[in-house]
Amino acid sequence: MVNRRSFLGGTAAFAAMGAWRAQAMEALGAVKMRFGALADIHIHSSEQMAVFEKALRKLDGWKADGVLVSGDIAHFGLAMQLQNTADVWFKVFPGGRRSDGEPVVNLMHYGDHDMATNYVDRPEAAALWPDAEMRRKNLIFTGDRKAIWERCFKEEWHPIELKYVKGYPFILYHFTKGEPGNSHGNASPGLAEFLKEHTFDPSKPVFYSQHRLLLGTVCGAGSHGRDNGESAALLSKIPNAIAFCGHGHICGFFEKNIWQGAFTCIETPSLRYCCTPGGRENGYNTGDRPPRPPVQMMPQHPSHLTHQGFFCTVHENGMVVRRWEFEHDIPLGPDWIVPFSSFRLPPEQRPFSFAARARTERAPVFPQGARITLAATEGKDRLGKKHGMYAVKFPAAPATSTTPRANDYEVSLELQQDDLERILLQKRVFSPRYLYGAAMDTLPVECLFAEEEVPERHLLRFVVRPVNAFGGKGEPLATAWRMMSLKSISKEQQQEDKKAKDKS
Repeated sequence: MVNRRSFLGGTAAFAAMGAWRAQAMEALGAVKMRFGALADIHIHSSEQMAVFEKALRKLDGWKADGVLVSGDIAHFGLAMQLQNTADVWFKVFPGGRRSDGEPVVNLMHYGDHDMATNYVDRPEAAALWPDAEMRRKNLIFTGDRKAIWERCFKEEWHPIELKYVKGYPFILYHFTKGEPGNSHGNASPGLAEFLKEHTFDPSKPVFYSQHRLLLGTVCGAGSHGRDNGESAALLSKIPNAIAFCGHGHICGFFEKNIWQGAFTCIETPSLRYCCTPGGRENGYNTGDRPPRPPVQMMPQHPSHLTHQGFFCTVHENGMVVRRWEFEHDIPLGPDWIVPFSSFRLPPEQRPFSFAARARTERAPVFPQGARITLAATEGKDRLGKKHGMYAVKFPAAPATSTTPRANDYEVSLELQQDDLERILLQKRVFSPRYLYGAAMDTLPVECLFAEEEVPERHLLRFVVRPVNAFGGKGEPLATAWRMMSLKSISKEQQQEDKKAKDKS
């Protein structure tokens, strides 16, 4: 049985993410505050303004006391785009109040797009505002960023803001590229001094937000899109800190979007378009783009068809993070529950540390009776070259009551020769609706191998394993060992089609 004492003292149980959920929710205690967490809203046109309005109205219906936007507000870095954002904000929250009359706090701050100068002459910007001189005069970076913000949002602006929402502090760090000590925008000048000047209640969370990903925290240890590590070093001295960041656009389903170490960090997905983690055959990631992508045989995911964010409910004893897909109005996956008692645990024992989750996260499983089918097809790689293709098809591995939905799939081409069995080629692939979360992930998965990648006149087989976000692999599916060619696969397809036609 979970009671308040066991909740506060035994938070390791939260890592299991299983039958405890209903009891854990009860143990969270009374609701104290609610806020929406958005990022990378990239207001650039009336279409994206409509997306932003839809999200704000959803948050209004959920009675958000504040709305956080972790940077990248004005897509081309133009003051008129910031004004468009403010117009939508005050349309939904006139006078800074929800539809029920209660106040809602603006927790937005600048990101790197807001300080950009290299987007102003792009064709899409010129199509919206043909007057080039007018566009350049509207750049926030070369204008007065303080005056522009105050004119649009009707509030004072400071490089580092401290706002309170129902007694909970939010430290908002504006992207300060071009400020002294921050020529590239990856440093955090002034944050150390700011933190020394303020004291915070250690029994309550301290919320912090910046645009760039905090080095060494969410989404793995890579350096792309991350700051220089100053922010994480400072927040490591505040165990009750919960940091939010944007910039990566990584979809909200990815379980490494939440991290715990010496503090807690959450990457918020983009409200405009979402990316996948890199290195998968059909992912959408800047590192996988031409001219020299490491993966080539499958097209990228359609990233602009999903708009995502989070809704956070702060209770007396913990916080619940609801992950939401605003375009289809559906959850992305199970809520994250962050117990505040975890702040007192050693970093490696906190329930959302990557090491703890690698130990406790169960491997995904294929549904009963699942099998691999092979088909012959044709397609173009990412560089536009045509290939004959082997299509390796299999069912998605959905979430069950005890196992998570697969994050992606490991597909291996294996060789059997004399006394040796070995992997010839291995790929990772996402399901076709990966970006939309668990509710829509029902379509079969496909991984393509070019004809030249599969040697003829050898015993081969394909093996597929579902993989969770921390590398845990479920039981595999495998084809029989056989010699194969596109011609033989195509002939088998024709025979199967004839049988199906005769049967019908």
